[in-house]
Amino acid sequence: MKHIDSLLLPVALSLSMAHGFALAQSEPTIALPPAEVILKAAADMGVQAVDSAYVMAKLPQLLERSGKVFVIDARPSRNYDEGHVPTAYNIYDAKFKLLYPDFEKLGIAKDAEIFLGIGRPCPMSLNNIKMLKEKGYTNLKAFVKGPVYFEKNYFEVTVKGAKKGVGNGAIVVNLKDDPDLSKFLAANAQKDKLIVVAGAKASALANYAAAAKVYGAGYMKTAVFNGDIAEIQ
Repeated sequence: MKHIDSLLLPVALSLSMAHGFALAQSEPTIALPPAEVILKAAADMGVQAVDSAYVMAKLPQLLERSGKVFVIDARPSRNYDEGHVPTAYNIYDAKFKLLYPDFEKLGIAKDAEIFLGIGRPCPMSLNNIKMLKEKGYTNLKAFVKGPVYFEKNYFEVTVKGAKKGVGNGAIVVNLKDDPDLSKFLAANAQKDKLIVVAGAKASALANYAAAAKVYGAGYMKTAVFNGDIAEIQ
């Protein structure tokens, strides 16, 4: 695995500039390794590389938090805040030792199917896979085959990410006041605007369904926020 480790530092530095698709349009300042390099590294580790279609097929189980499927995002927290695969848990690979104890408390089964990545071929997820394998996890998948998740689907944001979006002019859909989206859809907002679909954390499944409906209506920059709407306005 020396050929992977030699890539990690420059790539980690470059990917600290990577983005949640809709909120920040910055790109890595250093070219990522060719996809073939990452795919070969995954194969050398005995890890299956999967694409967005595979992850999307598992999305219902993810949203239901079945415990059988899980997603980990290896990027720095500021990028995770701005957009991640729905339900994904953030373990920035450079802080794995610091963050792992909190992850361990979640009680995720060692044989649960765990996806690591967002669809971009990046060694950061492979670094987490290596360390999780050492912890005894046996069903790890490298989500490193494009397209990048955010380019084809709605995504989830944290309080910080939602607030940044609102500060940049995002439209907030308050599901408490518009549970069936009739008001929002009647308003016929610009399709290129970021839409933040916000609902109570306890209603996460309904929030995800609403975000999927908004995305399906042609709003290609749709985010879902599960939490108190007062925190983002």
